[in-house]
Amino acid sequence: MIPSRKWFPQSLQERAAWFNNFKKQFVDGGIGATLGFTPAELTSVTNDNAIIQFLASTQTQLDAFADAVRLYRIIITESGIGDPTPAFPANPAFALPAPAVATGIFERLDDYVKRSRVSPAYTGEAGALLGIIPSPSVPIAPGALKPVIKVGESVMGYKFTVNVTRLGQEAFKIQIQRKGQNDWTDAAFATNNPVEVTITPTTPGNPERILVRAILLEKNEPVGQPSDPAFVTANP
Repeated sequence: MIPSRKWFPQSLQERAAWFNNFKKQFVDGGIGATLGFTPAELTSVTNDNAIIQFLASTQTQLDAFADAVRLYRIIITESGIGDPTPAFPANPAFALPAPAVATGIFERLDDYVKRSRVSPAYTGEAGALLGIIPSPSVPIAPGALKPVIKVGESVMGYKFTVNVTRLGQEAFKIQIQRKGQNDWTDAAFATNNPVEVTITPTTPGNPERILVRAILLEKNEPVGQPSDPAFVTANP
């Protein structure tokens, strides 16, 4: 389970920052003890936070490593003969924090938040410090819905992947626009991320650079605005 987005962030890095503040206020700041939580429960918050911080740091290092490997691949394959040969990036090393943490970090967190809110000692000030006061829901007008996409690199087979923020909609479609054309063509329909898209090349055997965008669907009909387009080179 994932805690409510009304108080819990959505991205890993934002969650790590939120969790670190929650631990500092709940454990180090004494709020948890004031609300009636046991020493064992306070320790579990500390340990869970250590894992969240580890995962956020690991993801940052993995992303940087992937970017470095991608740059190495481009330089080693596309540079001219006689150009300097790059060094392959060093493998990242990771060490899981001790002690071992059991599964269910989010479920434990959600339980602690619910118990905190009903504690006789709970106050609005404590809720604000912990970051657990739900934000009011502000519905987005259908016409204002605009997804954000992240297009993955195409390695081979004229295939690439697209992640789409669905903004509460059940489905979306991916459209492409080829070089020199003004029309958008439907390329894929999906209800889950990521969606894999395969295109038919204009010139088989040659890579093709295309524009990609997403449109949200409600009952199979377009809703809102298309995402901002992104380029991808589809490789054979």
